[in-house]
Order: sequence, then C-alpha cells, then structure tokens
Amino acid sequence: MSELARATPHGAQPERTALSWQRTALTTAAGAAIIARHTGGEIGPVALLIMLATLGLAGTAFVLGRRRYVPAPVEPSRRRDGRAPFALALAITGMALTELLALGLAAA
Repeated sequence: MSELARATPHGAQPERTALSWQRTALTTAAGAAIIARHTGGEIGPVALLIMLATLGLAGTAFVLGRRRYVPAPVEPSRRRDGRAPFALALAITGMALTELLALGLAAA
C-alpha cells in the first residue's frame, strides 16, 4: 500500500463523489440560467419554462447524488438506481433543445 493510500482517510472517496455530484448539478443549473438568458429574446417565455424544468431536474440530481453518498449508521446508502444520472441527462437534453429551438427560430 502506498504512503498516499495510507494517508487518505477512510471514507473520503464517497464524500468526494458526493461533492462531484453537487458540482455537476450546480453547473447544470447555471448553464440552464445562462441559456435561458441568451435565448429569451428568440423564444420568449418558452426559455423560462425550460429553464425552470431544468432547474428542477438539476435540484433532483443534487439531492439524489448527495443522499446516495451520505454515510448511514446501519447500512450505506449507495443505491445504483440511475435516477440522478437520468435527471441530469434530461436536464442537459432540455438545455440542448432550447438552443436548437433558438437557432431554428433565428434562422427562420
């Protein structure tokens, strides 16, 4: 075992992974806000609706990702059910569709 592996506290990896899920969800929420800001002129209130849906999905991924890696006193809560990745995939798909819609309306 390397010196670095011995120095790393046991259980740090789940905490880092939970923090990674939080950063990803927050980045998705920020991206949705930026896209809504820049496409609001082209597609109007639809951009706001898509942004709100994306924020909800990013919040869901935030909570699910955090809950998955919180240490439980009896048994670890590390379900690999795919709900958090699915929520992020839907959020990013919504952002991509917003951009495609804005580009299509700008070209028309």
